[in-house]
Amino acid sequence: MKSAMLIHSLTGNTLSVADRLLESFRHNGVETELIRIEPIGGEDRNETNPGKIRFQTYKNVDDYDYVILGCPVRGFSMSPVLKSYLSSSGEMNNPKVLIFVTHFFPFSFMGGRSAINQLKKEVEKKGGSVVDRAVIDWKNPAREEQIERLIKKWNRTVK
Repeated sequence: MKSAMLIHSLTGNTLSVADRLLESFRHNGVETELIRIEPIGGEDRNETNPGKIRFQTYKNVDDYDYVILGCPVRGFSMSPVLKSYLSSSGEMNNPKVLIFVTHFFPFSFMGGRSAINQLKKEVEKKGGSVVDRAVIDWKNPAREEQIERLIKKWNRTVK
């Protein structure tokens, strides 16, 4: 199996989850490439219009068995950076997509759930099919359990 992780991380929390997943995938023999989604000139935290965010290159994900997308939640919404990236990139000819979001609050209903639903819709608009999704509630005392559950489940999924 071959997978690509397209990750946007603002504070490093989303990237830390992706790094742990990447390490676990590689340990289990899943060839995985982590691609950081970063706008040209860095991220403007005040820019919420995805149409104004630009990227130097886009990764073609057609040759991967799985695509993993991860981003932070901003204002009860998915990251405008990842939204812009998805809307500007080509169609997804790979139907197997795993998605996750990280957010500051302790419960998914405080923004995580709405953001993950938005991300799912964006993936489906591009022709992808979401196989599984997860919300990591950063201030939840069970955060580590949420991350470990995601890692174990997704390792079974991509085998």
